[in-house]
Amino acid sequence: MPKIICAGLITVDVVFDVTDFPIKGSKNRAGGSSLIPGGGALNAASAIASLGGQASLVGAVGDDLFGAFVRQKMADRGVDDQYLATISGATTSRSAIMISPDGDRTIVNHRDAALTPKDFTLQGDFPFDAALVDTRWPDGALQIVKAARRAGKPTVIDAEAPVAVAEGALAHASHIIFSQQGLADYTGGDETSALEKVARQFGTWCAVTRGELPVLCHDGKTLTEVPVFPTDAVNTLGAGDVWHGAFTLALVQGHSVLDAVRWANAASSLKVRHRVGVETLPSAKDITMILEACGIT
Repeated sequence: MPKIICAGLITVDVVFDVTDFPIKGSKNRAGGSSLIPGGGALNAASAIASLGGQASLVGAVGDDLFGAFVRQKMADRGVDDQYLATISGATTSRSAIMISPDGDRTIVNHRDAALTPKDFTLQGDFPFDAALVDTRWPDGALQIVKAARRAGKPTVIDAEAPVAVAEGALAHASHIIFSQQGLADYTGGDETSALEKVARQFGTWCAVTRGELPVLCHDGKTLTEVPVFPTDAVNTLGAGDVWHGAFTLALVQGHSVLDAVRWANAASSLKVRHRVGVETLPSAKDITMILEACGIT
């Protein structure tokens, strides 16, 4: 079973279904609500576990009820928590999230600075097949990608704004995948030229996910568009995180980089079809059915 280490943002999400975006100073009633574990790293690790990989999560929670909630949900999802620290006196990261009828999400997050220590070190040999980190914890990301590269393993970075704070980690990555907001934050300008600039700057493969638009990929020489799968989105929360988890797992399983993008596109298309909940995590069987239906093997 492929073993992947994931590191970065871990949160508890309070999610509200709203019919309209609230007006400042108003009171509003939600059509539904959920309390779920979230954050890019935890969502990606959950997707890896759901798709048949073994995911270990690095990060921290506070010694509060939300921290205990996160650990229990990780156990339920089969995500290894041996590298998850509990910080005394800290509050677990939390987000307030509104989901509009078109499935789009608006997020307000609070993170305690104590949850992103600067002295993190991964001890001993690198016992994983790949590393997947995000830019929310630059110091931890740098240590993990350096260890993975020394071991000759793939290192994937989920580049979300602000990106520049994690530039050291980007320099050691084998694959950098931006969100549209992350790419605009880091380089600005046209997406095609911006992606080419980053690919050449770091000498690595880069991509930008763009929601319902094709994923743009650049290997330093050639730009490739990989179409996404049409779907009726009702909940885009965590779709990008699932994409990164599926992409990394596919690389470890021996898929070409573009086939890994197609696999990830299928995974995220499944994720957005359902309302918030653990049950929305895709399975490998579901992804294979989508790919085969589209003539992709």
